[in-house]
Amino acid sequence: MLMTKEQYIESIKKRRPMNVYFRGKKIEDLTTFPALAASFNTICTIYDLAQRPEWKGLITVPSHLNGEDVSVYNAPLRSVEDAQRKTRAARALGEVVSCCTHRCTGSEAFAGLGPTCYDMDQELGTHYFDRFMKFLDYVQRNDLSCTVTVTDVKGLRTLPPSKQPDKDMYIHIDEVTADGIYVSGFKCNQTGILFAHEVICIPTTSLKPEDKEFAVACAIPADDPGLTFVLGRTPQDRRFEEVGGDIEGIDLGKNYADHQALVYINHVFVPNERVFLCGETKYVSRLLSYFTAVHRLTAGGCKAGGCTALCGATALITEMVGVEKAGHIKTKLTHMMMDSETVYGLSLTAATEGFKHPSGFFIPNPLNAHVCKYNCTKLPFDAVRYARDIIAGFGETAPSEADLRDLEIGPMVQRAFNPGNPKFDAFDRLRAVRFIEHMARGSNWTAMALHGGGNMEAATVMARMYTDWNHLKDIVRAQTKMEKDPAKRDAIVNEIGKRRGRACNYGDLPKVDEE
Repeated sequence: MLMTKEQYIESIKKRRPMNVYFRGKKIEDLTTFPALAASFNTICTIYDLAQRPEWKGLITVPSHLNGEDVSVYNAPLRSVEDAQRKTRAARALGEVVSCCTHRCTGSEAFAGLGPTCYDMDQELGTHYFDRFMKFLDYVQRNDLSCTVTVTDVKGLRTLPPSKQPDKDMYIHIDEVTADGIYVSGFKCNQTGILFAHEVICIPTTSLKPEDKEFAVACAIPADDPGLTFVLGRTPQDRRFEEVGGDIEGIDLGKNYADHQALVYINHVFVPNERVFLCGETKYVSRLLSYFTAVHRLTAGGCKAGGCTALCGATALITEMVGVEKAGHIKTKLTHMMMDSETVYGLSLTAATEGFKHPSGFFIPNPLNAHVCKYNCTKLPFDAVRYARDIIAGFGETAPSEADLRDLEIGPMVQRAFNPGNPKFDAFDRLRAVRFIEHMARGSNWTAMALHGGGNMEAATVMARMYTDWNHLKDIVRAQTKMEKDPAKRDAIVNEIGKRRGRACNYGDLPKVDEE
């Protein structure tokens, strides 16, 4: 079933009391806490959109497990069409909320765990895949919001997990019993975690055999009493406290945002049916390969949506102040949209060029996905620079909503901030510039473009790994007759034809050959 917005809100309120802290104080009610208001509104909106017929088939799909309509966030990719839908949904939702939807990382954890569990069962004789699919069916039938905890705090980066003075720098297995496992450790940068039903834990890096106790993947209810959360700060978190009375919150930039939190998992028991990896270090890198291929595809759609909205706000400013016909302004706005279309196109390419896994899951093309994420670490910053350039200094140093509404100085401030175009007033201008400020420096949107799903170096390392360097060299060997044997030159040319223009390799990832 698909939950309504109201049912989702009720489900969050029914959770057990959670240990959540912000600025040194415990938060008693997450659903009414000012600094989380925009974040809660975001995920509530995602649930609301799933009920609208205009969004059916984009963010909802029939489940192959139970036949019910389910959220795309709880439905694994099974085809090119599914992967393309994920890109399009990410962009469309980015244009609605221009922040993280809170649910995407859980879907990508599922995309990584399914094939990995299948691989382990085939090669080790384990029974993870059936266990995982039963959990996924449970998530689908209850329309749960799931988030993945990937990033460990890592401690001293020169030391592997097993050599850390404090083992909690990486999540790890404390104890294995007949009924399950106990886990502990820190996870950070967890977007949307405070409004999730389930927390999916996976490793953050490839592991060696001596790191066996750190090879763990499992699902923990978000309200487990063994979890402690610390809500992270944003540059504008105090502005939420200003809302009320005549102040509607224009200075927040928009009604949607996300949140990030640090979480400490303190000797939490996980029953066997929720354990999907337990000491199998060999399969951690494969899990991360599957996971990042989908996660970094999503980044392209997500950042395309945000960049599109950012361009729209900037275009509105140019109309307000009368510079929309200036040549350099039109060029900058066009560059902003080209940035958006570039990451969108790269995401769609990763979807289109992917492959079928023997489990039935579909894996986006790894090379294309990592190239997509690499560009997501750069192009949104170009768009932000153009936006800040165009709104000019007075946009950057705009007065507050309270100043515009003040009975004494309000009329004066409104005169000064009036954009000049009679179709708009000072409040319209403030809404647009605050939206740009929110995207540029008031929230974590640019931080997520840089770090979310992996930073520039992480994307580069994976792109390097999935580039077939021998194939690239063979291309030149054949063209220049460096390869003396005509038969071998023909074989290279034929291989190029078989590849259909692809320059990637798939490493050790199992693949169903459908060509």
